[in-house]
Amino acid sequence: MRQLLTAGLTLAICLLATPLLLSASMDVNKLVQELKSNNEDAQALAAHQLGELGPSAKAAVPALISVVKEGSVAARSEAITALGKIGPDASAAVPELAKVLRGYSVILKYNALQALRQIGPGAKPALKQIMPLLESNNSYLKISAAWAAAKIDPENQETLKQVIPILLEGLNISINEVRNDAALALAQIGAPAVKPLLTTLKHEHEANHNQECQQICDVLAQMGAGGESAIPTLIKILEKVDDPNLVWRAAHALGNIRSQPEKVVPALTTVLTNKSEIVRANAAISLGDFGPEAKSAVPALTKLLSDPELNVKLDAATALGAIGPDAASAVPELASAMQAGPVSLTLTSASALAAIGDASVPALNKMLQDDSPLKLLVVHVLGEIGTGAGASIPELIKLLDSTDPEVKMSAITSLGEMGPAAKKAEPQLLEILKSAQDRTRNAAVFALSKMGSKAAIPEIKKLAAESSDDERLQLVCAWALVRNNPHDPETIKTALPGLTKALTDERPLVRREAANAISLMGPEAKSAIPALTAALKEEENPRVIQELITALAEIGPAAAPAISAIAPYLNSGNVDLRLVATYAMARFGKVAKAEVPQLEKTLKSSNNNMENAVTLWALTKIDPTPQRAEKAAPVMAKVVTDHPNPDARLEAAISLGEYGIKTPEIKQALEAASKDQDPRVKKAAAAALKKLSS
Repeated sequence: MRQLLTAGLTLAICLLATPLLLSASMDVNKLVQELKSNNEDAQALAAHQLGELGPSAKAAVPALISVVKEGSVAARSEAITALGKIGPDASAAVPELAKVLRGYSVILKYNALQALRQIGPGAKPALKQIMPLLESNNSYLKISAAWAAAKIDPENQETLKQVIPILLEGLNISINEVRNDAALALAQIGAPAVKPLLTTLKHEHEANHNQECQQICDVLAQMGAGGESAIPTLIKILEKVDDPNLVWRAAHALGNIRSQPEKVVPALTTVLTNKSEIVRANAAISLGDFGPEAKSAVPALTKLLSDPELNVKLDAATALGAIGPDAASAVPELASAMQAGPVSLTLTSASALAAIGDASVPALNKMLQDDSPLKLLVVHVLGEIGTGAGASIPELIKLLDSTDPEVKMSAITSLGEMGPAAKKAEPQLLEILKSAQDRTRNAAVFALSKMGSKAAIPEIKKLAAESSDDERLQLVCAWALVRNNPHDPETIKTALPGLTKALTDERPLVRREAANAISLMGPEAKSAIPALTAALKEEENPRVIQELITALAEIGPAAAPAISAIAPYLNSGNVDLRLVATYAMARFGKVAKAEVPQLEKTLKSSNNNMENAVTLWALTKIDPTPQRAEKAAPVMAKVVTDHPNPDARLEAAISLGEYGIKTPEIKQALEAASKDQDPRVKKAAAAALKKLSS
C-alpha cells in the first residue's frame, strides 16, 4: 500500500533539496582531532558522533582505543560503543576491550560486551574474559556475555551448549531489555537453538504458561529460515491450541520461516475461519509471506474481503496482492472493495490489483469509462501495472486533455510506464514537451524516454543544454539522455551526481528510475556504490529494491561490499526479490561464496523452474566446480533455446561455453542458438561452439 500512498506518480525524475551526508572522511578527521581535546564533554560527543558514522569511521579506531585507555568514564563509554558500531574493522580494539571486562564498572563491561559482539569473530581473543561472565549475578552482563560468545564463535558447539540454556533462562527475566536481548540472541543462533526452544515450549505448554510459549513462538519468528525444524510443532499449535494469542504467534512464525509451503499453506488456510480476528488477520499475513506459493489459499482469502473486521479485510487484500497474478480470480471482489472503502481498504485493494497485474485491467478500465471518483487512483494503478495495461492506453490518451492537472500528469506518467506500446501518444507528448512550461513537461520527458522515442531526443538535448534554475527538469533530461546512451562519459559525468541524490527522494518512482538509470551505466557507476548500498538498507518498496540490487549487480565485483545488504533478500517471500538477489550474487562471483548454503537451500525447496535455473547458474559463477557445471548444463541448454528474454539466452550461451561439457544435447542447443534473432546470442553461441570443438 505504501507505493500508492506515497508514489504520487505526478513527476518523473525530479530532484528534491534533500542533502546527502557530508563526506565521511572529512567528518572522521575532524572528530578524531576532537577526541584529543582536554574537554571531557567534547571528547564524549566526538566519540558518539563517530559511532553514528559506523564502519565509515574505521580510521578513528586508534584514537578511540586511546580514549578507552585514558578517557573519562563518559568518554570511555561512548568510545567503546563507537568501536562496536564500527564493527569488524575495529578488531584492533579487542585487547583493550578485553581489559575493560576485568574492571569494576558494570556499564563499561556491558558496553564492551556489546562492542565485542558487534566486532564478531575477530574478537575471539577476548573469549577468555567473556566466558567467566556467563556466571555473573548481573542479568544484563550474563545475557550480554552469552550473546557475545555465540556471535563471536558461532560454529563452536561447546560454546553454544553453554550459552543456549542461559539465553533460554533469559526469556523469563522480568527486565524487558534483558529478555529482548536473550530472544534476539537465540534468533541469531538459529537452527542449533530450535530443539532446546521446542523442548522448553513443550514444558511451558504442559505447565499452562502461555505467555512463555508465546515468547518462544516470537523467537522462532525472528529466526526466520533457521527455524524450519519447528514447523511441525507450530502447525500442531494451529490445529490443537485454543489460546488465540498463541495461535496467531504460531501463524506469524510460520510466515516468517517461510518454508515447506505444501504443509504450511493448507494449515494456515484452515485458520482463516478462526473465530478470533487476530488469528484470521495473522494467518492472512503469513499466507502473503509465501507469495505465489500460497495460491491455493486465494478462494479463502477472497472471502475475507467481506469479513466484518476491517483489519482482516486489509490483511487479506495485502495477501492477495503478495500472491500476485495467481490471485486473478479475486479481481472482482478487490475492485468492489476498492470502490466501497474506507480509504485504507481502497488503497490496499488498489495496491493488490496493481500487483495482480494484467487481469486487473478490464475492471480498472471500466472505472475510467464510468468516470469513477477514484479516477486519479485508477490511473496510478494502471501505471503500476505498466506494460501489461496496454488495453487502457486509449482511455489514458483521452486524459491528456483533462482539465485536472493531477489527472493529466498521472496519465502522462502512466503512459510512460507502458513503454513502447504507448507510442500512439507520442504526438501529443511531443507537443507537451515543446510547449508546456509547467511540471507536465518533466513528465513528458519521462514518458517519451520510457517509450523509446527517438523524435524526442533533440528536444531533450536542447532542454538539458539550456541554462535553467529548474533542477528537476535538468535531472529528468539527464536521466533520459543516460537511458538513450548509458555509456557516454560526458553524459555519465553530468547525470550521476543528480541520480545518486535522487536515490533519497520521497517518491518511489523517482528512486526506482534513478537506480534503473545507474544500472544502465554498469561498472562506470562505481562511485555510486555507497549511495546505492545506503539506499538499499532503508528501502521498503519492492520495485525500488529490485532496481537498487540490479544497479549494484551491474556494477559487478566492485560492489561486493554490498553483499551483506543484499543477502537477506535471498530468503525473501517475494520471488522477484529472491531472483534479483541471486542474480547479484552471480555477478559478484567468488566473493559471494558465503551465500552458497542459502542458494543451495533455495534449490532444494523451490518449485519455480525459473528460480531454479537462475540459482544453478549463479552457483556455477560463485563456486565454479565441475559438479556444479554438470548440474547446470542441461538447464542452461533449455534456457538458451526457450527463454523469452534474450539477456537470459545470452548468459546461458556464455555459461555453456565456460562449462566445457560436450554432450550432443548441448551442442544441438548451441547450434539452434547460433541462429537466434538477437545478434549477441548468435555471437555467444557461436563462440561457445568453437570452445567446445577445440
